[in-house]
Amino acid sequence: MATATLEQIRPLVDQLSLHDQARLLEYLTPRVTRAVVLTPAEPATHPTLDIEALPPAWQALFRLGDELGQQEIISNISMTTAVVSSRR
Repeated sequence: MATATLEQIRPLVDQLSLHDQARLLEYLTPRVTRAVVLTPAEPATHPTLDIEALPPAWQALFRLGDELGQQEIISNISMTTAVVSSRR
């Protein structure tokens, strides 16, 4: 079986009716799902953020989030509950 590229297939898909595009999606969904489930996930990499390089208002917001996060761990309340209750 010959392998086709996305660039070759895209114009063909565009020629399909919306109904046939939906049927194609229905056909592809289980295959894509299997591929995603069976493929090991790459570990996420998050860029480090230098909080001190941010404007003071953002620094305060991040510090408040850290404090509320610690309160959540200590008091077992959600951060949303803490923010809502602090606004009262």
